[in-house]
Amino acid sequence: MVPSNGDWLLDYVSCERLFRPDLQSKPVVVLSNNDGCVISRSNEVKALGVPMGAPLFQVQELLSAQQASIFSSNFALYADLSTRVMTTLSDLAPRVEVYSIDEAFLDFSNVSNIAQVAYQIRQQIAAWIGIPTCIGIAPTKTLAKVANHLAKKNSAYHGVCILEDPLEIEQVLRTFAIDDIWGIGRRISARLKALGINTAYELKQLDPKWMRQNFTVVGERLVHELNGIPCLLLEPEAQARQSIQVSRSFSRPLTQFEEIREAVASYATRLAEKLRSHQLKTNTLVISVCTNRFQVTNRQYYNSILINLPTALNDDGRLIQAAVQGLEAIFKAGFDYHKAGIMALDLMPITLTQLSLFDPHEERNTKAQQISRTLDKINQRYGRGTVHMAACGPRLSWKDRKTRKSPAYTTSWHQLPKVNAK
Repeated sequence: MVPSNGDWLLDYVSCERLFRPDLQSKPVVVLSNNDGCVISRSNEVKALGVPMGAPLFQVQELLSAQQASIFSSNFALYADLSTRVMTTLSDLAPRVEVYSIDEAFLDFSNVSNIAQVAYQIRQQIAAWIGIPTCIGIAPTKTLAKVANHLAKKNSAYHGVCILEDPLEIEQVLRTFAIDDIWGIGRRISARLKALGINTAYELKQLDPKWMRQNFTVVGERLVHELNGIPCLLLEPEAQARQSIQVSRSFSRPLTQFEEIREAVASYATRLAEKLRSHQLKTNTLVISVCTNRFQVTNRQYYNSILINLPTALNDDGRLIQAAVQGLEAIFKAGFDYHKAGIMALDLMPITLTQLSLFDPHEERNTKAQQISRTLDKINQRYGRGTVHMAACGPRLSWKDRKTRKSPAYTTSWHQLPKVNAK
């Protein structure tokens, strides 16, 4: 079968190294919000045995001993570089599905010289943007992910791995760990291992009907995909979002309701901003709080609440009001809170408006929208957080730590890199 799916991937470490060439071939990690966990690792850090998602406090000593460079996440930078890469891919490939900020699927079904085109894409992105990429090509998306994994792990592929020959695919799958298969989470992996299925090849041999009965239609599709039968088609058009979430760990434990209320209000503002950027409204919110599960000596508490809104919203004021009401219902004194979050469900396009019988104040709704749009314009021009709702409070210590954040090299005139020519 002619390979038709190409899987392209970048990583956050590459984005940081783009403006810090002195860090090439040196250990580098990027951390999650509030510098909590490792979310991107250079090959040098992987060689040290630092796992993805490792809490920083558990690997801090090892990283310091190796003089590793540690960066706070700079998602504005990563998103901007991702947009540039995706735009380039759209110019070079017939059809592109943007899967996430750091990954895309390409359609090579009608391309005769696949290898040449793949290397050209990789070289073009490196020349125009400076980001190293890896490309895996195979008959299905799942196999393309396997090929991409090999392209990253094995330098002999020079960043491009094509799995076309059935015998070669079988050989690769025989040693490909079940944990590394796209779509296999920890729970499914544990269940499969308990059944003696440890490699992608062993999974490939299973009866698709049996997989459907025991692991739903997702498992059935996975078996078909590993056998070269496409079940996950390319989707150039972005799929409608089912939910949007803003969840952050605090930079220190919080015990007072007032502090957590300001944090949740701030998250509600960010959620509203995201909704407006996607031209969406929400009918339902989920508010959650939790303690730190890694602090095993502390009392643990987790709770969440679902809030049905009287009408679909995306303005800061009323989302903050609803979020705080939810927090009041689930907050309990006497705990060291580590994290809070807000999720928007039941999303609908901004063009659809369904008013409530008990909330007929169209003028108030219009003013709320105008205020939110004005806030967006000011913050887009002068930086996020320049103007915010009073309920969010001042810039308190619970906010994102991010003490190691790199400059906004591509999105701020004041932080553009300086070059001296002699």
